[in-house]
Amino acid sequence: MPRVGPASVQNKAIDNSLTVILGPRMPFSIRCGLTLLCLTMLPLLHAQVISPVITENQGKHPGPAPICCMEASRGAFNEPVTACFEQKENTFQGCRVHAYIFHTTSNNDWCADPGAWWIPRRLKRLQQRGIYCQVV
Repeated sequence: MPRVGPASVQNKAIDNSLTVILGPRMPFSIRCGLTLLCLTMLPLLHAQVISPVITENQGKHPGPAPICCMEASRGAFNEPVTACFEQKENTFQGCRVHAYIFHTTSNNDWCADPGAWWIPRRLKRLQQRGIYCQVV
C-alpha cells in the first residue's frame, strides 16, 4: 500500500497542475516520436518558405542563377559572355557591392566593378549580340 504523507500529496498536486497545463502525460516513445516529427518538419517548413523566393528570382532571369559578388574587379577579361546580371548594393544579405556579373561560356562568373573603364563598351557589345544585363 502506498504511503500517504505530505510529500506524496505535494507531488500529486504538482502532477495535477502539470496535467492541467500540459495535458495528460504521454509515454516516452510517443514523446520521442513527436519530438522527432517536429525536428523533421522544421527544415521542410523552412524549405517551403525559401523555395518560392528562389523560384521567383529564377523566373526573371534566363540562364543560370547569378552568384553573389562579395567584391568587384576593375580588370577586364576576354572570355565570351553568355549571360549578364547587375547586382545592386545589398540585393542579397551579405552582398554589399554594386557589380556586374558576367557568366561565360567556360561556366565562370566574373564580378566587375560598374565604374571600370571597359564596362560601357562591353555592355554595348553584349547588347548588339542580344544579351542584356538583368538586374538582380
